[in-house]
Amino acid sequence: MKALGLFLLFAWFSPAFGAGGGSLSFPSNLQHGQAPAVVVLFSLPDCAYCEKVRQQSLRHIHTDPVYKGRVFVYEIDFSDSKRSFIWFDGNKYTGKSLAGPLNVKFSPTVMVFNAKGVVAGKPLLGASLPEFYGAYLDELIKAAWAL
Repeated sequence: MKALGLFLLFAWFSPAFGAGGGSLSFPSNLQHGQAPAVVVLFSLPDCAYCEKVRQQSLRHIHTDPVYKGRVFVYEIDFSDSKRSFIWFDGNKYTGKSLAGPLNVKFSPTVMVFNAKGVVAGKPLLGASLPEFYGAYLDELIKAAWAL
């Protein structure tokens, strides 16, 4: 049992473990405020820690009854200068052009916005232990709902 615990701890902190999964949805137009909270994972290609956040904290949100229809989750590669989308302000951006104004410099960065694009609290940087990360994320989502 102790060996299993050590393996799981190593797996969580190992950059190679769990890499290679698929991205979350890419936003096309966030201007219309379809949900009271929008979670955005700012990632980089081949980021193993992004995959951990994706799998352990973000993929389940659309099936959770508390969040269903009230939270949308997207992923933006903040090094991408080709794919564009409409941001909350109605302007067209790429991941690279939006990273600067939002001060996104670290991968993964998770930010939560309300339906009008107001940031709810401080961004989550890096990958933390899932039980803490989930609690912080839940607080940010509830803050977005309250804005």
